Amino acid sequence: MISDPHLPCKTDFLQNEYLVNPKFSIVKNYCCFLMFCFFVCTTPLLAQTEKAYNAQDSLLPNWVKLMYTQNPDPGAVTRAYDEYYGSTPLVKNSHTQYYKRWIRSIGRAVSKNYIPQNKIKPISESAAANANWQSIGPWTFDKGAESVSYAAGAAHVYTMEQAISNTDVLFAGTATAGVWKTLDKGLNWMSVTDTLMIGSVVALEINHQNENTVYFGGGTNIYKTYNGGISWEIVGDATFQVLDIWCNDLVMDPTDTNRLFAATDIGLFVTTDGGANFSQVVNGEIQEVEFHPTDPTIIYVVRQTASQTEFHKSVDGGISFVQKTNGWPSPVNPDEQKRTEIAVTLAAPGNVYALATGSANGGSGLYGIYVSQDEGESWTFRCCGAQPAGPPDSTNLNLMGWQDNGSDDGGQYYYDLAFDVSPIDADRLHVGGVNHWISSDGGYTFTCPSKWSHSYKDNYVHADIHDIRFYGDDLWIACDGGIFYSDDTGATVQVRMFGIAGTDFWGFGAGHSDPNVMLGGTYHNGTLLKDNQVYNDDWISTDGGDNIRGYVNYGNSRLCYSDYGGKVLSGDRTVANTSFTFDSLPNASYISGASSNLEFDPTQYNTMYVGRNNLLLRTVDNGGSFELIHNFGKMVTSIELAWSDPEVLYVCTYEDWWGAKQVWRTEDGGQIWTEITPFSSLLNGDDWVPYDITISNTDANSIWLARTSQYGNSPNMDGYQVFQSSDGGTTWNNYSSPSLDGEWPTNIEFQRGTDGGVYLGTRSGVYYRNNTLSEWELYSSGLPANCNSTQLVINYKDQKLVNGTNRGAWESDLYEASAPQAQISSDTRLVNCFINAVQFVSYSAVSDSNASFQWNFPGGSPSTSTLENPVVTYDTPGYYGVTLTVTDAYGSSTQTIVDFVEFQQEIKALPHAEDFESAGFTPAYWNLVNWDNGATWQSVSLQEGADCNPTTAAYMNHFYVNNPGEEDDLITPYIDLFGANNPILTYDYAYARWGNGYEDGFRVEVSSDCGATWTILYDKFGDQLETIGPQQNVWEPTCADWVQVAIDLTPYSAGPVMLNFVGVNGWGNNFYLDNIQIEDTASCPLPVSAFAYADSSATLYFSDLSAGASGWYWDFGDGIISIDQNPIHSYFSEGTYDVCLITSNGCGIDTLCQSVTIIIPISIPEPNATAGLLVIPNPFDHTATVYFDNTDNDAFQLTIYDLLGNKVRQKISITSDRIVIRKDNLSPGIYCIVLTNGQHTYRERIVVE
Repeated sequence: MISDPHLPCKTDFLQNEYLVNPKFSIVKNYCCFLMFCFFVCTTPLLAQTEKAYNAQDSLLPNWVKLMYTQNPDPGAVTRAYDEYYGSTPLVKNSHTQYYKRWIRSIGRAVSKNYIPQNKIKPISESAAANANWQSIGPWTFDKGAESVSYAAGAAHVYTMEQAISNTDVLFAGTATAGVWKTLDKGLNWMSVTDTLMIGSVVALEINHQNENTVYFGGGTNIYKTYNGGISWEIVGDATFQVLDIWCNDLVMDPTDTNRLFAATDIGLFVTTDGGANFSQVVNGEIQEVEFHPTDPTIIYVVRQTASQTEFHKSVDGGISFVQKTNGWPSPVNPDEQKRTEIAVTLAAPGNVYALATGSANGGSGLYGIYVSQDEGESWTFRCCGAQPAGPPDSTNLNLMGWQDNGSDDGGQYYYDLAFDVSPIDADRLHVGGVNHWISSDGGYTFTCPSKWSHSYKDNYVHADIHDIRFYGDDLWIACDGGIFYSDDTGATVQVRMFGIAGTDFWGFGAGHSDPNVMLGGTYHNGTLLKDNQVYNDDWISTDGGDNIRGYVNYGNSRLCYSDYGGKVLSGDRTVANTSFTFDSLPNASYISGASSNLEFDPTQYNTMYVGRNNLLLRTVDNGGSFELIHNFGKMVTSIELAWSDPEVLYVCTYEDWWGAKQVWRTEDGGQIWTEITPFSSLLNGDDWVPYDITISNTDANSIWLARTSQYGNSPNMDGYQVFQSSDGGTTWNNYSSPSLDGEWPTNIEFQRGTDGGVYLGTRSGVYYRNNTLSEWELYSSGLPANCNSTQLVINYKDQKLVNGTNRGAWESDLYEASAPQAQISSDTRLVNCFINAVQFVSYSAVSDSNASFQWNFPGGSPSTSTLENPVVTYDTPGYYGVTLTVTDAYGSSTQTIVDFVEFQQEIKALPHAEDFESAGFTPAYWNLVNWDNGATWQSVSLQEGADCNPTTAAYMNHFYVNNPGEEDDLITPYIDLFGANNPILTYDYAYARWGNGYEDGFRVEVSSDCGATWTILYDKFGDQLETIGPQQNVWEPTCADWVQVAIDLTPYSAGPVMLNFVGVNGWGNNFYLDNIQIEDTASCPLPVSAFAYADSSATLYFSDLSAGASGWYWDFGDGIISIDQNPIHSYFSEGTYDVCLITSNGCGIDTLCQSVTIIIPISIPEPNATAGLLVIPNPFDHTATVYFDNTDNDAFQLTIYDLLGNKVRQKISITSDRIVIRKDNLSPGIYCIVLTNGQHTYRERIVVE
């Protein structure tokens, strides 16, 4: 009976008459004990304080060594990190991942003495009444949607435990959001620690007889509830409570619910009275505790000391422990082994399994799988390979790496680690690291059923697994993406985390025109995106990895911006979102206060400013191109553009961690800057703290600064958190108040339509203050006590305040309603005959409550509109004003902007040229039409242009863009051809297709009616367009890859025309366009060829007598050519030869031929081809081989010239005596090849058929 793992343990059995009989009491206890072991006995180690990786390695970069010191200086570490990766490509590894988590933890720390907000009474009752924060997700992610991330997830969960007394009840501990509870086996979750200052929880234990009694380790305490989480108390006597501990594991005695073991970073503690008192049993850092599956007097413990772990065993119920070393990992310096997970199973009670990680024998990650079959007395190494760790290969799999075949070294093996064994199959082991691994032979071999980046699979589990637990047939996995569940031992896996608001937003933004579009970059879960109710449960995890940025275009909420660039929302979960190029994304950092923002021009929603490294950049075409506004010499962080005067900008800068932070102002759009940083004395001396800035929409001089420390609990800024200026920063007022004491701000946001209303986000909540309040008012009712505000966004349409936090997104009514504030905006303020429509947008602060809009457009069509976002056309050159009046339930507001729209009529005279070298793209008066709002024409710097010199060209990035058939137009201004006798368009281009059907197109069109109709002048695709053979890598041209095209425009010389250069995507490779010229060649004089010669026997001395020539090409009639102006040539055979001179200039060519007669008095032998140069075959239509004399293996240079003397191809460092010439982009015709090493020069004419 006792050996049956399925023996029931019914409640009525505990209440019957056998309870008074000691014999049957023992049976009763063992019955419950066995059921307990069936579900829980394999209690794996949870996410713990991450250990340093290979800290003794002398080859570590300096920044890593600094980071792993006893008390690392973040300033020194970040400086060394930046210096190292300033010259070294960043490749993700154990140390960079540790750095990321370490630096972010500094900013998320909370003071140990902080008083929870919910215990502070707001200054006015209105604050308490108005704040009604509600979670709006993410609660899960739409795994089946198009555009879902390859590594989809939504929240970091460190551990979960299923109740034995009621298997529908589970509790889970998260990384940032405390403890959660489910009553329906994970289908829905609710928070049970919102009133506590608790974030990270890695240790939980549920009373196995009563699911309402639960313990967890949080902060430096252990908490207990008797009522299922409704209320909590800190357990332990006074001596225990003052200890500064971190709880790694909590395990209850299976036969005594009052007896609980706590594995902490300073020792193993035990309580025998349900937590009233604790005594220490073992010292040192204890990583895990396990009970023997059938004998509760045997307890196993893992302790970490220095660079290794130890296995300790008790046979007296935990009174004493003895270390067992036989076969246990024993690394020798500099090897290390700092984390071990152990597991036991009822299917083999005498077995103990160990998952050890570390580094040894030249490899790191998995140290080894060890198994004891004698209750921990001795251990045997089972996997992987023949020795601990070592370089991974096909037989020595590293289960801790990122690859699902175990082939890569390293991993995050001191961060993510989990282990369990099936309670019914002693050979079925589950290992968690970056990936989920399964063994079915007791740990000798392992397979990864689904890689961390294969979210499309049915058995997908997100990366970075912290806990794996078997409860009978239930398998639960907690990881950085959430909670995953399987009832078939992992063959199929379900996401079971709905309701857990634990998304750790590192950046956040929301729309204005559609405030229900939200997104933000997150740690390990890519970008979480909400597009109204498009996605199942509202949110999707998209992009991938560790993201920070999240912005929504206020004028077009279909356009969003993330770490992956621009995205266009489809509005349909079954249709993928598309992307567009946005290369200069703003600075984004894991360091609090060190990121920049995407600052939109309030009058043009396609114009925005970004801080990119030390540069302030501006784009006027939604990221298609950028222009430099100013180089501050220090990293640009917070940017604010004045609503009332967009020429006024404020910029904050960040030198380094300890460097003084600065604030700057310009009044002329960025030409002249003035520093306006508050004096150090006003800041209480802590001038190294960064700033966030906000500005009034009605007064460009009214600004507020919040001091956003890199630390979550330092320095003491009480009385120095916020400053305000009414004169643009010339003078500053301390705008803090005692109600902010103990708070560390993160961001500040002005509310339009109020009397100076400003919201302040902090590490734990939200505050509000306006000009009528003497102090900051706490505005956090409904928010969890521990809730780090990442970014506040105001939703004026619904009169809501949105808060992106480390616990998801939250929403509350505004502290006070906004009076309407009209704000005119548009997609452009410049129109012409080709683009004469303006998309106007109301960027007003106006509520949806009885909202109305009245637009006036003098000179436009229509001239008035009551639409919120009307389209207006203009047909006549000039300047046009715009007026907008908005009205809602709270009032009315009017704005008029004079000369808001300019209609430009620019007609260029001949000659007209564009080489794309000027700053900014597109060129002045050109138009770029991006039909799909995706990747489009942009400028690019190249090492070699058509003239073999560095150049800037226009190009289409087809290599990375998979949008076949989509076209993008690059359109010239009007060019006046009237009166031109022979107008010619020339341009250089270079193109390579990818091959195998992946090829692109290019078209040139002309229009004389401002684009109403277009006539095709040139249209090629694929192999007809290519100038070099297919290229399977990202391709840039060399000078030999360029081709010039000339097109006659004479049929269109009746007046002005526009030219359209159309790129057609086919997911091939890149297309480059340069040196566009339109000129009247009739007004350009051609050269006139003329020459004379003098003879000396068989040698002729030629003299050029040509006029207007800039290039010379001589053909001496005997197969020899020259490009010298005045060549000397010797003949080897008598006869009459036709000597031709072809001269050239920028207008064309001219040819003159004369006959010469050669008489040789003394016989001269024919040249020996092997001593000079020979081309075989010649002519050729595919390839030819050039043979030449190079017996000394000198380095020769080959150059090919066309008849105009233009260099068309070059190759250097030829050290053999032959080279193959491919036809490739050489057009049929005659060319001259020149081979030289500086001492010897060979020339020959070649003919390409």
